[in-house]
Amino acid sequence: MKKSTRKRLSIKLRKGPWLGMPRWFVVSLCVAILLGYGTFGRPGDAPAPVSAQVHTIVDGLRTTSVYEAPGAPGKIDAQRARELIGDRPIVLVLLDDRRLPPPSKPLEQPSYDLCDQIASVVTTSLVLLYATGPDGEYDSAYCVGPEFANPQNPVDAANYDFVLIAKAESAWKYRITEDDLFPKVEEFVFAFDEQAAQDYPGGVPRRAVVVPPPPSPDTPQTWQIVLSLAGILLGTIAVFVGLRLVGRVVARRGARVADARNRNETMSARLNRLADAVLHPEPPADAADARRQADLAGEYVLVLRDFEEARSRADRAGVDERLTELEKEAAR
Repeated sequence: MKKSTRKRLSIKLRKGPWLGMPRWFVVSLCVAILLGYGTFGRPGDAPAPVSAQVHTIVDGLRTTSVYEAPGAPGKIDAQRARELIGDRPIVLVLLDDRRLPPPSKPLEQPSYDLCDQIASVVTTSLVLLYATGPDGEYDSAYCVGPEFANPQNPVDAANYDFVLIAKAESAWKYRITEDDLFPKVEEFVFAFDEQAAQDYPGGVPRRAVVVPPPPSPDTPQTWQIVLSLAGILLGTIAVFVGLRLVGRVVARRGARVADARNRNETMSARLNRLADAVLHPEPPADAADARRQADLAGEYVLVLRDFEEARSRADRAGVDERLTELEKEAAR
């Protein structure tokens, strides 16, 4: 007896609410959390958000090959550089004379670190960066975009790194002055053309459209994420509620169909039982009794016809009422 009681109690607990809430709500909430994590929580393949400085630089390169920061020392003519570079896969960044912050680790060079950050966004281009280092010298850094050499552009990226710089430097070192560094850019472009003619006999690739870097979420974007998560939650709950309502409608319809089938089967059995009494009656005692039996048989035929033609619940209810009266009349 105790085992049976324990079993019934455990079943009752399983069927009850979870954490004081309906089970369907808890399940939909869990599904919504999983969907929200799958949408916003998983690490994506997109590059990490860049600094405000890199974002400004890259945004300035969207329509031109040269970005010149306000207050740049003017040691390189930006307009001449634009005309020289054209649509080659090269971008030139000319920063102002503010010193870059000192490196956080030994042997690091801030200008090359900044160059790599820019190249991580302008991924298919070569980057020439001119900035003032922690020592106060306005000098250059060069780096290659991570997608400059790829299956669609099958070249050795090393040909465009230090090898290219070495070729250009041997030519510019006798041309530059302290106030004119334009020959550095010019010789770099010439060295690029020489190397590209070997690597691209069918034509040198052109600079790709610069896609804006992903910024850190600002307040409107944060609210968009919050509202998106709320939409996922409410949408999931709505789906569960809809499925629950559909399930109830289907269950009720099935119950009505089963109930109508049971009623029809019961009524059919009653008609079969009544057939013996109506169609095979006892010999009539007199003419009045014979007349009653004939009327009863006629009414039975009509009830049987209406039973076979009944389609709605009201039709079946009317047949049931007439069949009950007919049964009473036959039992007299």
